Amino acid sequence: MKYQTVLFDFDGVLCRDRFYEKTLLLENEDVYQWIQENIFGNQDLVREWMRGKISWKQINKIISDNTGFDWEQLNQLFVSSVIKMEIDHKIKQLAQEIKDLGIKVAIVTDNMDIFSEVTVSNHNLNKIFDEILNSADYGLLKKDDDGQLFEVVLKKLNCDIKNSLLIDDSESTIDFYRNKGGDGFHYQNFSDLKTWLATF
Repeated sequence: MKYQTVLFDFDGVLCRDRFYEKTLLLENEDVYQWIQENIFGNQDLVREWMRGKISWKQINKIISDNTGFDWEQLNQLFVSSVIKMEIDHKIKQLAQEIKDLGIKVAIVTDNMDIFSEVTVSNHNLNKIFDEILNSADYGLLKKDDDGQLFEVVLKKLNCDIKNSLLIDDSESTIDFYRNKGGDGFHYQNFSDLKTWLATF
C-alpha cells in the first residue's frame, strides 16, 4: 500500500447504529421520535454537541424537559444504548491488517463527548488505532479552521498529508480532504472499499 497513514471516520464507517436506538426505541418510540426530530433534526444543536459546547447530560435535560421522561432514567438508557452500539468488525479487522503492514491507523470523527467517555474503551478502539481524535475533545469539526483537526492528527502521526488516506462516508469531507492534499475514499460499503484497496 502506498500510504503511510490511513484515517477512518467512525459514524457511517466503523459504526452505523444510532443513539438511543437499542434501548429507548423499544418501549418509548414516541420519545425516540421526538429526539430524532428535535435533537438530531436540529443541525446547529448537533454541531454544538459535536464541538463539545454542550454535554450529553445537557442534551438529555432538554429531552426530559420537553417530553416529561425522567432525566436520570434517560441518562441510564442513553449510556446503555451507546454500550450496545455495534462496531463493523470487518472494518475493525481491516484497520488491524493495515496496521500490521506498518501503516499507522487513526480515527478522526465528528462526534459527541460520549464517544470519548464510553465508546472508545467499550470497543477497545485505542488498542488498534494509533490515534483517536474526537471533535468534541478539540472543539473543532473536521472542516473547521481549514481542517485543523486533520492537521493535528497528522502531526501526532508524523505524516505528510500527501501520504495519507481518509476513509469517510461523507463525500463532501472526502472532497475537502483531497483539496488539502490527501487522498480519500468515499465509503458506502465494505466490499467496494476492499476491492479498491486491492488495486494498490
